[in-house]
Amino acid sequence: MEFVASIVDAVFRPLKDYFARTFGYVMSCGDYINALGQEMNELKSKRDDVKRMVDVAERRGMEATSQVKWWLECVARLEEAAAQIEEEYRARVDLPSEKPSSLRDTYHLSQKADETLAEATSLKEKGAFEKIADELVQVRFEEMPSTPVVGMDTLLEKLHAFVRDGDVGVVGIYGMAGVGKTALLNKYNNDFLINSPDINVAIYIEVGKEFNLDDIQKIIGDRLGVSWENRTPKERAGVLYRVLTKMNFVLLLDDLWEPLNFRMLGIPVPKHSSKSKIVLTTRIEDVCDRMDVRRKLKMECLPWEPAWVLFREKVGEHLMLASTEIQEQAKAVAMKCGGLPLALITVGRAMASKRTEKEWKHAITVLKFAPWQLLGIEMDVLMPLKNSYDNLPSDKLRLCLLYCSLFPEEFSISKDWIIGYCIGEGFIDDLYTEMDEIYNKGHDLLGVLKIASLLEIGDDEDRISMHPMVRAMALWIASDFGTKETKWLVRAGVGLKEAPGAEKWSDAERISFMRNNILELYERPNCPLLKTLMLQVNPALDKICDGFFQFMPSLRVLDLSHTSIRELPSGISALVELQYLDLYNTNIKSLPRELGTLVKLRFLLLSNMPLELIPSDVISSLTMLQVLYMDLSFGGWNVDATGNGVDFQELESLRRLKALDITIQSVEVLERLSCSYRLAGSTRNLLIKTCASLTRIELPSSKLWKNMTSLKRVWIGSCSNLAEVIIDDGSTKSHPISILPDVLLQSRGDILYDEQPILPNLQNIILQALPKVKIIYKSGCVQNLTSLFIWYCHGMGELITLSDEEQETRTANNGEQASGTCRHITPFPNLKELYLHGLANLRTLSSNNCTLRFPLLESLKIVECPSLKKLTLSAGKLNVVQCTREWWDVLEWDDVEVKASYEPLFRPLH
Repeated sequence: MEFVASIVDAVFRPLKDYFARTFGYVMSCGDYINALGQEMNELKSKRDDVKRMVDVAERRGMEATSQVKWWLECVARLEEAAAQIEEEYRARVDLPSEKPSSLRDTYHLSQKADETLAEATSLKEKGAFEKIADELVQVRFEEMPSTPVVGMDTLLEKLHAFVRDGDVGVVGIYGMAGVGKTALLNKYNNDFLINSPDINVAIYIEVGKEFNLDDIQKIIGDRLGVSWENRTPKERAGVLYRVLTKMNFVLLLDDLWEPLNFRMLGIPVPKHSSKSKIVLTTRIEDVCDRMDVRRKLKMECLPWEPAWVLFREKVGEHLMLASTEIQEQAKAVAMKCGGLPLALITVGRAMASKRTEKEWKHAITVLKFAPWQLLGIEMDVLMPLKNSYDNLPSDKLRLCLLYCSLFPEEFSISKDWIIGYCIGEGFIDDLYTEMDEIYNKGHDLLGVLKIASLLEIGDDEDRISMHPMVRAMALWIASDFGTKETKWLVRAGVGLKEAPGAEKWSDAERISFMRNNILELYERPNCPLLKTLMLQVNPALDKICDGFFQFMPSLRVLDLSHTSIRELPSGISALVELQYLDLYNTNIKSLPRELGTLVKLRFLLLSNMPLELIPSDVISSLTMLQVLYMDLSFGGWNVDATGNGVDFQELESLRRLKALDITIQSVEVLERLSCSYRLAGSTRNLLIKTCASLTRIELPSSKLWKNMTSLKRVWIGSCSNLAEVIIDDGSTKSHPISILPDVLLQSRGDILYDEQPILPNLQNIILQALPKVKIIYKSGCVQNLTSLFIWYCHGMGELITLSDEEQETRTANNGEQASGTCRHITPFPNLKELYLHGLANLRTLSSNNCTLRFPLLESLKIVECPSLKKLTLSAGKLNVVQCTREWWDVLEWDDVEVKASYEPLFRPLH
């Protein structure tokens, strides 16, 4: 029986347990739910403890173990499942009594709760960890592909010095595409192990144009051994910050196009004396400035010697064995690369298989006119440069850059030229009311192009230049990527004696034949699309055939300056869209009447030409004129109806005029100009010549100058009766002779004499061929004058003569002078350049033992002043004295020490 009973129990017990469990699932669902909730609360409490320990470990630069990460993920999934079960149970409880849930659904819900409860219990037991986190597994250093950095040793040393400097946390390297920024950074990275043993990690990131903050965080995290599962960008930044602040790191960021926000990335900016450093490279200088870079390192193109070495390496050893002729051609090819390493490498490789002189000569021609045709140039050089062009923020900037390519290769371009052309073309709008403001906008655009490493400083701050490869890129783009080579027909500075045939002009939109030796233009080209024609600086060009401009209906900019043309051809009235006409330094004596039909003209430049005749009503017809330059040119203006010249009212009728350079030949016209508020306010350069009735002129206080707020230069020449140029600011409180201690004299030029200063922009005064003139010092100063030129004023015995009133003041102060105080006069406190030429009777720079004080004078040039025996002036910043050796050797000095102080400044004239 016992045996039978055991068999029966074995058979029926599972059934009994099944029915008991089933009955319990159906009848006690709430109990299962409550048990699950209690177990989950205990599990979540355990989870919170583990997470807290993980956070502490991460703040110490550690990372949770894989087992802990898996456990936390399991708890998160189970928490979600338990919440779903709880939600489903609450929904069943809330059902109305007439719609009870089915027994089957209740059974399944209890079953899920029971199974989840078991899993929660298991996870709770597994949550007792011996180790929560491990030290991060970091890759300290990764070597980058690197090539020898020819000619960059000095830059590399400077970069190492910057990084070693404890005061420098962020270093920026900037420069044009292809100049070697990446090569320099790679070399520095690969020197890391040798030069920086105390750095924990060096991280190199190639950012590029399409950078992404998430990608950068991931790269840094991978190098530090940090994983990012289920973390937001803000959380990742926090982890990175905590890890990086615990170590000495070097972060190398290559090819930035936009500033990075270190705070959002989680990168701590190295502080004072920190060994951690951030080094970045960019084409855009502004990126450095907007990231608070403490040290900027500009990468320039290679000078000739290392450039030639690099080029020879890429061509191959056979070049050294080639003939002298081929080597000379090879040097010419290398010079076309402008020292740009990327171009030197690409062109060198393209020429490696060339063995004949004719092949090398052909390469020079290609590089001169269509560089993109040389193997590899388009993809390897021009395309990278085009990325900088594409990145410019506006089409105006892109057009402005392309316009610079119209000038000869490596030409130093006047900023004002470019800006004027761009205004004429419409690239720069004239929303501003003042011409200075419009030009300031143009200077800002050129500044943006320079910051983008697409333009460079020219011969001085007022000029810009274009690298040969940037120019090649611009012409490539302008010619529709080489498919329309005559769209921008540029043959500037290439020695042309004859212009290309008219058939090549037909599709052109811009043409530049400037700086050549063209003699004559005898064809009538048909150029319906032409907008700009630049023919300036063809000094032998003296004839343009009639009708030449007849078929250029779209022309907006025409430059004929620095040519020998004697007249404008008939048919110029066909230029109905012309806005910019430059006839500067031509031989034109008479303007044609049809010039008055160019009613859209905004710029008319007629300076430095022997212009004698302007037909009546021509000037007044040009109602859109904004800029009119006529200094050293026509001066026959009339202020009454009886004269033979042009009625001054024609100038006064130009309501839009914003900038005027003018020649004046009578006192009456000068007075009329000064009374015309609009014309006087527009006058920038004023030439007063052959004005016999002018006997005295006063600066700056005279009412004559009251309205000339834009005046920059006054040139007075050949006025035979001008006896006095008086310096007087109208102040009755000031005294020209200072008997103050030297320390107080330093602020002399800062005294404000008038709430509204007269001639605030006057920078240059020229006095020429004035036989009777003297400069009389009465009071005050010409505050902003920077240059003073005096030529052939033979009656001038003293550079500055004190007025009678000041002589009396000086006499009254004789007793005080004896007490050891100094006596100075400061008529030009901001003068930087003084040029005295042909002053045969000049004996002294100032009378009565007064010393002229020039606080900012840098350059003094004295030529043909044989009577001047002594330099009585105080000029602490003087760095150049130009004169002949013969004159210098006979100068008289107060003592040997004074002479010794001037000796290093001497520059002989030959």
